[in-house]
Amino acid sequence: MTLNSTNLDPTSGPPPVEEYTEPPLWLQRLFTFVYVLFCMTLGMTLVRLPWTDGWFEDGLVAGWPTVQHFLHQGFVRGAVSGLGLIDIWIGVLEVIHYRARRPADTGTSTGLDKVSHDQ
Repeated sequence: MTLNSTNLDPTSGPPPVEEYTEPPLWLQRLFTFVYVLFCMTLGMTLVRLPWTDGWFEDGLVAGWPTVQHFLHQGFVRGAVSGLGLIDIWIGVLEVIHYRARRPADTGTSTGLDKVSHDQ
């Protein structure tokens, strides 16, 4: 095998990504809505679940009485409910601090949004 310049050239791969582009506005809003809905639902479930009898009877830990006894402790129930409250708070903060990041213009501006300070 002879070595020449064609053997040493790197293979061409995909072109490098030049710049990060923001997702469309509707996709940002949909993601935020689904995320907040998920946080609220999971949080309300975690707040309510430890205090119901359905969590312990015929549940995942029905075969392990030691684990079942541990989960009946008040501090464990309170800790799980506290995680639920934190999850609800994360959803509320996401709604409060939501800011849509508008995609960058690609040169389709009409010029009406530009302010001139010329005199």
